[in-house]
Amino acid sequence: MSPVRKSEHAGSDVVSEWSRFAVRNSSRYRIGEVASLLGITPQAVRYYEEEGIINPERNPLSGYRYYSAWDINMLMRARTYRQQGFSMEEIRDVMREFNPGLTVSYLGEKAQTLHDSICEQIVYMNRLRDEQSVVEEARVGYRRFVVTYRPSMHFLQTQRGYNLLPEHLDLYRTWITEHAAFVLPGGVFEGPGPDDVAYGLFVDDVNLRDIGYKNEEEVVAMPSLLCLSTSFVSGSDVELSYQSFDFALEYIEKKGWQVAGSPVSRIAMMANQERSYRSLHRVWIPIKGEGIEPDARRDDDVLAHFVGSDS
Repeated sequence: MSPVRKSEHAGSDVVSEWSRFAVRNSSRYRIGEVASLLGITPQAVRYYEEEGIINPERNPLSGYRYYSAWDINMLMRARTYRQQGFSMEEIRDVMREFNPGLTVSYLGEKAQTLHDSICEQIVYMNRLRDEQSVVEEARVGYRRFVVTYRPSMHFLQTQRGYNLLPEHLDLYRTWITEHAAFVLPGGVFEGPGPDDVAYGLFVDDVNLRDIGYKNEEEVVAMPSLLCLSTSFVSGSDVELSYQSFDFALEYIEKKGWQVAGSPVSRIAMMANQERSYRSLHRVWIPIKGEGIEPDARRDDDVLAHFVGSDS
């Protein structure tokens, strides 16, 4: 074959190859079209190709990638797996080997993980609603009095005055790092003065399971008691004491009742206002005396009846 004829033959081969590709290309798409269709970047499309998820064809003349319906569907499936929490390694496992059994196993694992996550989020959603109710009750009840049953709770003392108790720090650390959503800071007023306040963390009995309670000896059970309840505001410039809610103690005396135990207050909310800390407390003061009828409802029922305000 002469050199001229050889060149002519080579050109004919290129044209023939291009013709075959042009026919196949009638149902192929460029990378920009695929990226736009799937809502991803061209770089992401190339990434899935590098990971062996898709095998686009290349134009033998221009080198451009062209993607088929197969490639698009594979990318859709990979994107779905990503949204379902699959790692790239897991996507490679199920999409680079035709193994239905492995896919079923992975899907089951992800479904269980998602189920557990949803259950956890529901718990936190309910806790947010509970906290909303706590703040609202304290806001509405500011300096107003209610005879009610104090909720059953457990108390972990962490401070005497403003000094931390070293023997309780391990459990305190666990509660605030792992279960902060279920505990409220506050104090037990074991006497009238600031030095008589035992500070710590409270958890309602209904939330004990959520914090992994194991009947630790540091944690004190505080059963439901009939109390006069109200709300007050405190600040970092004044230490807590009976004086913080003296208006409630005056009301108890005015009614001819007696204080029947240590008052308990829990912080409903806190803020740093103009470089001064302020907090809204809900306080329960155990009471006894004539004319106080215990409410027959369960401990977890909230309000028994309003009895007025200090004004």
